[in-house]
Amino acid sequence: MSEYRHIGKVRRRQDGPGIVTGKALYSDDIKIQNALYMKVLRSPYPHAEIVSIDTSKAEALPGVKSVMTYKNAPDWKTGIPACRPVIGKKVRFTGDTVATVAAVSNDIAEAALDLIEVEYKQLTPVYDVEDAIKDGAPEVYSADDHIESKGYHYDHNCLPPGSWFEGDDPPFYKIQEGDPEKGFEECDVVVEGKVSYDKPTFPGAPEAPFIAARWEDEGHVTVWASSQGPNMVAKPLGLTINAHIFTITPNVGGSYGNKDALSYNAMLTVAAAKVAGAPIRYYMTKEEQMLVYERRLSNKFIGKIGMTKDGMVKAIKGDWLVSTGISSELTQGQVAEGLGELNLVLNKTPNWDVVSKVVVSNLPPVGIARGFGGQELKSCALHLLTRAMKKLDLDPVEVFKKNFCSPGEEYYWRTGHKYRNPMMDYGPCFDAAAEKFGWSRRWKGWTTPSRVEGNKRYGVGFSLHSSGDPQSDETFAYVRIENDQVMVHCVTPECGNGQRLGVVKVAAEILNVPMERVTLVPCNNGNNPADFGLAGSRGTITGGAAVGRAAEAAKQKLFEEAAKKMGCKPEELDTKDLVVFKKDDPSVSLPWIAICPLYYSISGTGGLEGDFNHNNCVMNFVEVEVDTDTGLVKLSDLLSASDVGQVVNPLELKMQFEGGLGSAGMDTAQLEEHILDPRIGRMMTHNMIDYKWRTFNELPPFNTEILESKFSTAHPFKAIGIGEITGAAGPAAVLMAVENALGGIEINEYPVTPDVILKALGKA
Repeated sequence: MSEYRHIGKVRRRQDGPGIVTGKALYSDDIKIQNALYMKVLRSPYPHAEIVSIDTSKAEALPGVKSVMTYKNAPDWKTGIPACRPVIGKKVRFTGDTVATVAAVSNDIAEAALDLIEVEYKQLTPVYDVEDAIKDGAPEVYSADDHIESKGYHYDHNCLPPGSWFEGDDPPFYKIQEGDPEKGFEECDVVVEGKVSYDKPTFPGAPEAPFIAARWEDEGHVTVWASSQGPNMVAKPLGLTINAHIFTITPNVGGSYGNKDALSYNAMLTVAAAKVAGAPIRYYMTKEEQMLVYERRLSNKFIGKIGMTKDGMVKAIKGDWLVSTGISSELTQGQVAEGLGELNLVLNKTPNWDVVSKVVVSNLPPVGIARGFGGQELKSCALHLLTRAMKKLDLDPVEVFKKNFCSPGEEYYWRTGHKYRNPMMDYGPCFDAAAEKFGWSRRWKGWTTPSRVEGNKRYGVGFSLHSSGDPQSDETFAYVRIENDQVMVHCVTPECGNGQRLGVVKVAAEILNVPMERVTLVPCNNGNNPADFGLAGSRGTITGGAAVGRAAEAAKQKLFEEAAKKMGCKPEELDTKDLVVFKKDDPSVSLPWIAICPLYYSISGTGGLEGDFNHNNCVMNFVEVEVDTDTGLVKLSDLLSASDVGQVVNPLELKMQFEGGLGSAGMDTAQLEEHILDPRIGRMMTHNMIDYKWRTFNELPPFNTEILESKFSTAHPFKAIGIGEITGAAGPAAVLMAVENALGGIEINEYPVTPDVILKALGKA
């Protein structure tokens, strides 16, 4: 039981009643005076040039106020590097934007799309990442597009590496150190091969993305966004269009990282508002969201790994081919983090030569999503590593425990520099989780199922994921004490994980007041100080630290004001329930209203300079059931484990672990995938029936092992949090378990759908 008043205790979310009763406002509920409704005409071809476009009939339709095409769209581009125009003369994937219509209703805008006449010249598309980098492959962009970044130029459909994470540092897209070839010579086993995680997966939340925009004047735009980070919308967009962006984020619903920046949708809507000379609102349909909106990256790892018989990985070499579709929202940042995440897991490896390539193709674009690159790389690279463990007959839990980053060890992170883990020791978590799952009892070796029941074979698997982001990037907060309340200013949206509740608890705990006396102001970048947003699993430490420091500063000022009235020193005072009292004689007291009367505020500010020296970690233990007659794979049992430091929100923590199954997390191992029809370049799984989701009644037994080691972090109560990483280790664990269930049959692709299983068994 927590020793605190609020921290670690179950408390009702202040926004909870509004959400469950339907009173809470989401983006599409916002009324914007004189706003027009936007619909998008989309390309029927994966690769084509627009020969001619006639919008006259659409413009003549009553209720249509404007039509935007490549001819009148602003000359803006988004992406890293900037490569995707608002609307181009060339379309690059099936569903790419050809025109937008702004009208007084959605129905009129939809009807107008049918009146636009377009003539296309079809071009040859390319979809596979290996095909795209070959000599003579169709070029998604041309030399005329001038795609370059920091001296790196577009070549063979490869985008220049690097993202805004680097500052003045060289682009971080490879780890090369030691001597891999010499390292392989010292190994007892060397394995090589290719593992593919190349079927794009959809990480989208039930609520489709929403953007509305209104130009206030030539240099200022108000944007309403269903984003989990107002500044992630405002800052990149403002740089793109050379304007100041005021972003308002009402309740988001789910996001799963996928509605973070909303970069292209935001740019498109703001451009349409500029052309129309009126506010524009754009709410994607579910089909649009699944067909054209940014999805997870997909990839292949082609390489080799060497290991000694004591289970230490001595060398790794390979090409990481990353498919980013037609553009990169932040793929290079995902690559930088993915390399760091692999380096955390294989931290004792002295010899590296892993090089990434970010490759464009005629597939839908890639965007930000939970797991942020490391899930895809490790799902492939760590699965290749299992080949070495199998040859040496080594227990995977022990191997990963030996190779994982220990206290005092250094690891690469997204800047390309190394950082040091000061004290985060996850060794006890390995042991406690393995014992709770019953690993030693269930694990029968690499070629033996854990049990067989008729045509059902069972196997167990394990993997882990770690990130260096939990204390990353600058964060600021203000806390105002008034006579009967506390106001917290911190850019923390509600996107499903209870993060607003977490920062309110911190303020309430430090100021020792009831939860209902604390209000977190609405989420926007006008009334709140700057913040990177809820990205990278950082919200618990960084938001808690900034709000905690601001609350402490406000409390100190409160005591200074009270000390003048009470004839004592500030350090002699304490507070509880809006009353300040002397520590040695609580009968000597003053209510806050006597210190801070009506129309008076006492304010404190707090900030955090982020660092990459704190890593989190999650471990996934799974058992699968494989039906050898049908090829169907089911999760029959699983356990997720982590050391989260001080638990802040117990219920929300539980939900975060269980939510890691879906949203393109663990379920990408055996369920989720987009299916492409290469003849027309269209994703055929663009609805909730054809895209295979796990329904609630199919949830497996789920257990957790949560440690609270109270490592020293910037959080005032030593929390670490868990964030996005809960299901990121799952795919590799599931594929290991499937192979074990099948007696060691090797499978080198995700997801392991029934057709893949039957093929591996020689039945298809």
